[in-house]
Amino acid sequence: MMRIAARAPQRACSLASSSASAALRRSIPRPVAIRAIATTARMAAPAPTQTIAHAAPADAYQLLPEAQKAGQAEDALYESQVKEIEEWWASPRYAGIRRPYSAADVASKRGTQFIKYPSSVMATKLFNLIREREAKGEPIHTSKSALD
Repeated sequence: MMRIAARAPQRACSLASSSASAALRRSIPRPVAIRAIATTARMAAPAPTQTIAHAAPADAYQLLPEAQKAGQAEDALYESQVKEIEEWWASPRYAGIRRPYSAADVASKRGTQFIKYPSSVMATKLFNLIREREAKGEPIHTSKSALD
């Protein structure tokens, strides 16, 4: 109770001299909220709009009513997935890989939802970097060594 009673007269005195308190308020610097500004190129760059280069055929299939999913729509989805897998395997990154299974086997076993894993994205970037530096005859500098 002593603390509250001791503060009340101080508040009354400070309210009485409003011009003095206004001058005091102006002399004390107030903290100013500064909005963070992106200073690095990574932060200033626009966010990627889409991680998938094209719309997956499975997207159109998922929007169909249940009655229309069996039959031609499912066959068309399967054929488009087989075609995409064959194109994927024909890329330079997968050249020389021999598989005991076909693209049709893979398409029949996987689901209809397309997933782009971050590890696959990074592996593609590394493959492209290695090919680019190999063509130029330059090494790849890492944190501890260089790949020749």
